[in-house]
Amino acid sequence: MKRTTMLTTTAVCVLAGGLLAMGPKIKREDDNKARVELNALEGAPFAVESLASLTDWSLAQPLTAESMKNKVVLIATTSADDPQSIMMLNTLARLEREHAEDGLVILAVHGEPGFESIEEKILDGRIKVQVAKDTGGKFIEAMHVDNHPDVFLVDRAGQMRYADVSNRSIKAAVVGLLKEDAETAIANAQLEASGVEIPEPGMPEIPAELYAAADWPRFNDGNLNALNYQGKELPVALGGEQWLTEKVDLEGKVIVLDFWATWCGPCRKAMPELDRLQKKYKDELVVMGVGGQRDPIADVKKFIRSHDESYSHVYDENQAVYRAMQIRAIPHVIVLSTDGVIRWQGNPLSSSFKGALEQTIKVDPLVNALNEG
Repeated sequence: MKRTTMLTTTAVCVLAGGLLAMGPKIKREDDNKARVELNALEGAPFAVESLASLTDWSLAQPLTAESMKNKVVLIATTSADDPQSIMMLNTLARLEREHAEDGLVILAVHGEPGFESIEEKILDGRIKVQVAKDTGGKFIEAMHVDNHPDVFLVDRAGQMRYADVSNRSIKAAVVGLLKEDAETAIANAQLEASGVEIPEPGMPEIPAELYAAADWPRFNDGNLNALNYQGKELPVALGGEQWLTEKVDLEGKVIVLDFWATWCGPCRKAMPELDRLQKKYKDELVVMGVGGQRDPIADVKKFIRSHDESYSHVYDENQAVYRAMQIRAIPHVIVLSTDGVIRWQGNPLSSSFKGALEQTIKVDPLVNALNEG
C-alpha cells in the first residue's frame, strides 16, 4: 500500500492586479524511494524529449510540445496485470469525459512487458483513453516510477506540477490546474517551490434568509412511497456509507441521493438521465447512487464495473437513510440543497424530477455564490 504526504498548493496571491487560482491540498506518494528526485522535477519545465521513447500510440495522436501547449496533461504509468492500474484507467476515462473540453489531455503509458495484454483491452473497447508503449523503458526511468500506477500532471505553462500524485488527490489536482491560465500556473508553481502556505478560505457564508427566500421547486405531492421529508433535513446524517467509486467532495454541491438496486428495472431505466444531469451540472451537482437494498455489495460492484455512468456510487449495508425515511419502493431520489434540506423527493422517472432538480441548482444561494466567485 502506498503512503502519502501532504503538500499544500498556494491559496490566494495578488499578481498583476488579479488573484491567483485557489489551490487544494494535494497529496503525493511518499513511499517512492526517489521522492527527492521527484520533488526536483516539480516546478521545472516538463521534459518533452522524455516522450521520444513512446510508440504504438493507440489513438495515433502522439503528445508533442505543440499539442500540450496551454493544456493540462495527465500522464499515468500503468500495467495490464495490475488491478489498481485497471481501476485507474477507468478513473482517467471519467476525468477525460468530464474535462476534455476544459483543456485536459490524458495519456496512459505502459512498459514493453505485457503490452500485448493492454492492446487486447484497447481493441475490446475496455480502455477509452490513449495508451502508448514505453519502448526501452526510458520514459518510466526518467519519471522515477517505482510501481504502478504513478500519476504525473503538467500545467498549462508546461511545468511538471505534481510528480507521483496520490490517487485520492488526482481529481482535486486536475480541477485546480484547469482553473489556472499559463501566467497563473507559473506564479503558483514559484510560490509552491518557496514553501508558501496560505490557508484556504472556507465556503462563503450564506445567510439563512437567502435560503428561506429562494424560489425552491414545488414539493412532490404525489405518492412518495416513503415518509415525506420535503422541506426538512435528512433524518439520519450521511457518512456511514462505503464509497464504491472515487470519493468526491460534497461541500457546496446540490446532492441527489438515488436509492436503487441491480435487480430493479426502473432503477436501471433512470440511470441514463441521472448520468446526463451529472455531466451537465458537473460543477454544481453530485449524484450518488446508494446501494444496499437487498443487493450484495459484490453484485453492486460488478454492475458498476460493467456500466459507464459518470456519477458516484456508495453502499450502505445498514440502509440508514433508507430505513429512517421508510422508503417502500425504488428508485427513490432525494434532492438536497447546499444547506442540507430536502427540496424534492420521489421517483426519478417522474416528469417533475428534472425540473425540480434544475430549479434547485438555479436558485441555491451557495451554488450561485460559488459560480459568481
